[in-house]
Amino acid sequence: MVTQLVGVVGMVLAPERGSWAGLLTMALLSAVAVVVADLVRSRADARQQLLEQEEISAAERAQRARWQERARIARELHDVVAHHLSVVVVRADSAPHRLTGLPADAREEFAGIAEDARASLTEMRRVLRLLRENPSSGRADSELGPQPGLADLEELIATTRRAGADVRLEVESSADLDPAVELTAYRVVQEAVSNAVRHAPGAVVEVRVRRIGSELNVSVVNGPVDAAIASGSGHGLIGMRERVGLLDGRLHAARTADGGYRVEAVLPAERGVE
Repeated sequence: MVTQLVGVVGMVLAPERGSWAGLLTMALLSAVAVVVADLVRSRADARQQLLEQEEISAAERAQRARWQERARIARELHDVVAHHLSVVVVRADSAPHRLTGLPADAREEFAGIAEDARASLTEMRRVLRLLRENPSSGRADSELGPQPGLADLEELIATTRRAGADVRLEVESSADLDPAVELTAYRVVQEAVSNAVRHAPGAVVEVRVRRIGSELNVSVVNGPVDAAIASGSGHGLIGMRERVGLLDGRLHAARTADGGYRVEAVLPAERGVE
């Protein structure tokens, strides 16, 4: 702009040294240069912003992946380790009643085992809270080691029966289920039975797994719950909902009319479930 003003002043003072056409050409070239420079600068700014956004997106993806892995670990710890510790507590507490004629020191030993197992459960819940501080969670792309399925329910129920619980199992299902569906069904039964053993001691627990059309129905119903001890962290129900939701299934958990509790999951049974 300053250059053009100087040119105009020069043309006025000394018109014989130039022409208005030349001055106009220079003005147009200068304007084009300014526009091109502005476009180049804008493109460089846009590229820099894009690079920064890509770095932020990559960091967010990495952070989300870490939270997803932590959620998976928390879910597996709760579903596997906590379940078995709960069974240990029940077996230790019920041993003096199931095994007659135990000496006093043996009763004290069983009481100590139950107390240690309860303490371990408490510590595990603290660890689970730390792992689940971020609500983000997602499906793991792969599982470490062989995962249980419907064929393993008999052993799961047998272990619970050895603890003195009255659990009845009925499985009516075809053998062409997706492994992810079988794993989810197994975990739902495991968690629901574990809750029933803890919160409804002595009650009959009825487990039924059956395929109805294109869906797998998993139902766990127990008798009246002792309100005085029916308190928990809620992680089990959250984990069940997460697992079922990942397969686009449905989970219903509520008290029954007689004061018991029902957990029912409906999963897509067809192959190709993602």
